[in-house]
Amino acid sequence: MTVPEASAAWEVGQVAGELRETYLAVAAATVLLERTSAGCAHPAIRQARRRGDDALDLASEAERQLTDGLRRLHTEAGQPSIGDLVEVLNTARDQLGATAERVTHFPARISAAGRQLLNAGESDPATEAACGQWTRAAEQLDLMSESLTAAAEALNSYTEGLSGPTT
Repeated sequence: MTVPEASAAWEVGQVAGELRETYLAVAAATVLLERTSAGCAHPAIRQARRRGDDALDLASEAERQLTDGLRRLHTEAGQPSIGDLVEVLNTARDQLGATAERVTHFPARISAAGRQLLNAGESDPATEAACGQWTRAAEQLDLMSESLTAAAEALNSYTEGLSGPTT
């Protein structure tokens, strides 16, 4: 692959990654909209839900097209070298590790919010139920962080086997 092709492919790969992040943000917004507007028949709300779903479909199709185009370029360029493979796997490892680090802090933030809510004074069944759900979510996020860390460690072990220890 020539330098201009590699540069263009890198840029499109970056856009595809950002598009995936954007997709998740839109998906979260549409879920929030669904939850808060359940049963609402107002035309503006219905249109917002429909347009959000349309945006998700379009983003998914655009990401598929970008990925297919990148795959075609890489297939045309031939098999990647071990160095190229290690570089991609190290990038994935770094992303998994960074995400694990970020998620690691979520449970403490959730627990603090729960304590704040409980210490606010009025304890009612809805507040206690919400705090219980938050505690379960924090536990799930702890497990998620552990899984991401283990995935990053597994990739690191694999790439060390391919190329020797990283510095």
